[in-house]
Amino acid sequence: MLEEDKKLTLVGDNGEETVCEILFTHHANGKKYVVFEMLDSEEITAAVYAPQENDESEGTFLDIETDAEWDMLEKLLDQYFEDLEEKA
Repeated sequence: MLEEDKKLTLVGDNGEETVCEILFTHHANGKKYVVFEMLDSEEITAAVYAPQENDESEGTFLDIETDAEWDMLEKLLDQYFEDLEEKA
């Protein structure tokens, strides 16, 4: 699913902020994956989104733990770019 005009700001351990654009999200295996591009470096990466229990604050991102998850997301990313090319 494509997320239109979605931006997020990641804050590193050193307090440095990185602005990212969400390319798409995907639900699988009881997890919500977020694939995003870092706007300053154009690096594309992904993480698992974990909402906060109390719903009062934003959730956190967790590392993707398995090669199978990365393989799934790489296939989805390839399809995402193919779809963009077809629309162009």
